Amino acid sequence: REVTATRTSTVLLSLLAITACGGGGGNNSSTNTAGPGGGDTSSPPPPRFARQTTDQPDLFPDEYQVHVIYAVPQDGEDNELDVDGLIAGSIAASNAFFLTASGGKSIRYDLTTDGELDVTFVRLPGLDAEYAANGFFVREAVQADILAAGFNDPRKIYLVYYDGNHGKTCGDAPPLGTGDPVVALYLQSVVPGFPPCGSNPLAAENEPAGYWEWTAAHEVVHALGYVDTCAPNYNANRPAHVGDDPSDLMYAGPAAWRPTTVDPGQDDYYGANVPADCVRNLFFSAFLEPRDGDQLPPNF
Repeated sequence: REVTATRTSTVLLSLLAITACGGGGGNNSSTNTAGPGGGDTSSPPPPRFARQTTDQPDLFPDEYQVHVIYAVPQDGEDNELDVDGLIAGSIAASNAFFLTASGGKSIRYDLTTDGELDVTFVRLPGLDAEYAANGFFVREAVQADILAAGFNDPRKIYLVYYDGNHGKTCGDAPPLGTGDPVVALYLQSVVPGFPPCGSNPLAAENEPAGYWEWTAAHEVVHALGYVDTCAPNYNANRPAHVGDDPSDLMYAGPAAWRPTTVDPGQDDYYGANVPADCVRNLFFSAFLEPRDGDQLPPNF
């Protein structure tokens, strides 16, 4: 089912995330290396938000939407990324990127009734090493505990910022057809032979999107059921990706991934030229806004 988007997706295994991580994202000059009390003391402190441990009442309760979770393993350090606004800022930067890259659509994130991004804190019951011991199935282990904690709204996808290690990738999503609702970014993942995933900074709200912001959008699109095998530029060597253009949000291949566009040819998974035999077209997803009925704009 699709609504018009299915809540299914494809694993983003290590190569895409590693390639982007290894591309120098950790050397971004905007990274703030000053510790507490360091840097420009004349600047105001970042906003602080009340910590929430449950999904708050929704601004749009009847809509399909993406709920954000900040999850820390039992033995992990709580860096308060929900409280200090870093995750909220990164999501804002990610959605600003998606709005431009898609030509006017944005991902509908779960907002509280006062219009703020709803970010839930979850202290997971497992140890970081216990999750990492699952190899390529860390996401499944994290998902099991997220669902057990009560995050199982059928109208929601859960984007989890996991403040721990994976060991093989910086982010992944469930395989197509599983219906799994959880995608995950592994903020402290260390993949042998590559810079730590955490060397990539989270962008602030008014900063250009970078690695984590692209990856958040990429994983959510996977969770909506893309890229399907019907895409003309489907990469059979990297399932659920396209392989023709490294500027495509859903690209995976030998070139460095630097996304600027959602389906630049509008022929694989989003837009007017998607093959008629493809069941899904991201343009019509119930998780995107604004909704334009079922009519593509002229010359889209």
